[in-house]
Amino acid sequence: MDSDGLEGFDYARPLQVALSQLNGLTYDHPMEDEEEQSRVTRKYMKPAELCALADEEDPDETPITALQIIDEITDVLTDYSKTCTVLMKRGLLKKRQECKKCFRMMTLRRRKDAYEWRCRTKDKKGDCSSCSIKTGSWFEYTKLSFKMIFNFLIMHCKMCSPAFISEQLKLSYHSTNEIRRFLYQLTDRIVAKYPKIGENQKEVYMELIHIKPKVSVAAPVIIAAGKEAGSNRCFAVVLRDSSPATVNDIKRNYVAYGAPITMIQTNGPTDPSAIYMNEEQLFPHQKDRFFSNLRKDPPDNSLANGLIQSFLNDQVARKAEGTHLLESCIDELRGFVSRH
Repeated sequence: MDSDGLEGFDYARPLQVALSQLNGLTYDHPMEDEEEQSRVTRKYMKPAELCALADEEDPDETPITALQIIDEITDVLTDYSKTCTVLMKRGLLKKRQECKKCFRMMTLRRRKDAYEWRCRTKDKKGDCSSCSIKTGSWFEYTKLSFKMIFNFLIMHCKMCSPAFISEQLKLSYHSTNEIRRFLYQLTDRIVAKYPKIGENQKEVYMELIHIKPKVSVAAPVIIAAGKEAGSNRCFAVVLRDSSPATVNDIKRNYVAYGAPITMIQTNGPTDPSAIYMNEEQLFPHQKDRFFSNLRKDPPDNSLANGLIQSFLNDQVARKAEGTHLLESCIDELRGFVSRH
């Protein structure tokens, strides 16, 4: 039976409280209907007020942490205006927007049920240009509401099963996979920044994993996986073949020079009785394992849609970041805005 990923939650924290409310017994209608109903009674903050609040300095000069930002967001997710304010204040949305036509600063305005940036022509008889409040942020590439995105992100990072997420958010199987594909962009970016493992000559374990997918539309996959002994630093990458030259290229690209490498016996097609490192003895909880988790069949949609490397990056990020994965995603969202 699929785990809902909620074992051991501390319900005293705002983050867990928000998720527990989402899973409460009073939640008995689709989120899409809830969003539609809220639009009728939704009260909007004036754009100028929103921008002023976003520009306010914190009384405490101590830099705010990603965990504090998560708590702030979950506290206001049911209020669109307050959510926009927090996202702008904390750097997940742009506070300023420059017109791409005349290069003047744009003004925040409200249009129907959303905020947008607008630049008026000099004669003020029309718009020079306009764009969404999401422009310049990672959210620019989705039409999903902030509430939907963050509820999905929280449950995804907390290892809730796709079936559980679909049930709670009233999403179809296809929609759940499409949103997860979108979230994979974050872990792709996080993993791309990781250095080589095995620095300071730490021992590295490596394994070649052969996966024969259940779906006929996907070809067999060969994965090279490595983990640094005594730490959670790791990598997993799809190979074009299992030749010695290809494997050596992976070692050069992902393992520090001089690090001792121990190859774990592979489960290749010529070795049906392979003996693996017994991670079950080392790590009682499945979530703490790495190689044995990769040996399991990846989701069929990852193989069929060419997302196997993104799926592997997600697994690597989960292992490396541990319980801080959600915080790392928030940091990546802030970094996206600062780079654009």
